[in-house]
Amino acid sequence: MVDCRDMTPHPHDSEPRLVLASASPRRAAILAELGARFLVRPADAEEPLLPDPVARVRAAALAKHAAAVRAAGPDLAVLAADTLVELDGAAIGKPRDRADAVATLLRLSGREHLVRTAVAASAPGRGGEPDVFVETSAVRFRVLARADAEAYLDEARTLDRAGAYDIATLGGRLVESLSGSFTNVMGLPAERVGPWLAAHGLLPAPPAASPRG
Repeated sequence: MVDCRDMTPHPHDSEPRLVLASASPRRAAILAELGARFLVRPADAEEPLLPDPVARVRAAALAKHAAAVRAAGPDLAVLAADTLVELDGAAIGKPRDRADAVATLLRLSGREHLVRTAVAASAPGRGGEPDVFVETSAVRFRVLARADAEAYLDEARTLDRAGAYDIATLGGRLVESLSGSFTNVMGLPAERVGPWLAAHGLLPAPPAASPRG
């Protein structure tokens, strides 16, 4: 995996104009797959624990974005995101410990839950005024026994993930079906972020078509 924090610009390239306000390697990998050149500068912000999951994830992304803009200044684009798992209208965050992670996986067992990712992104020169959107995917888990949950955590080591799992790390052991964006469940919906980056000149221009004849 490319460490985007140490990206050295090509002599003919300009410096990256985009800041990813997240330490998530998944989000960095998705941005890199889109072709973006960026700096990784995680934002330290107080995340409001609102009762409504959509309001909560949106507020968290905005808080991270605001903190990152203060550090980055007005000449850089900033992209911040937050992801949560929602079951029965309640948000499920990162597990407190392994026992809580096992309990979380068993709560999700055999059921459908929602994964919501909020993105707050601002273009250079906009004074930090962000565009904000929330993408939602629906994930149904297989029926899990306690031994399944224990074995998954032993191998996937996902105590630092919302919902205690990572769909890109042995996710097939847990997930029966997915409706919506796979990358959204990973932490950044490429289908929404890619067009935003392109619209603000933050992706490489496509090669010019060769003249015919």
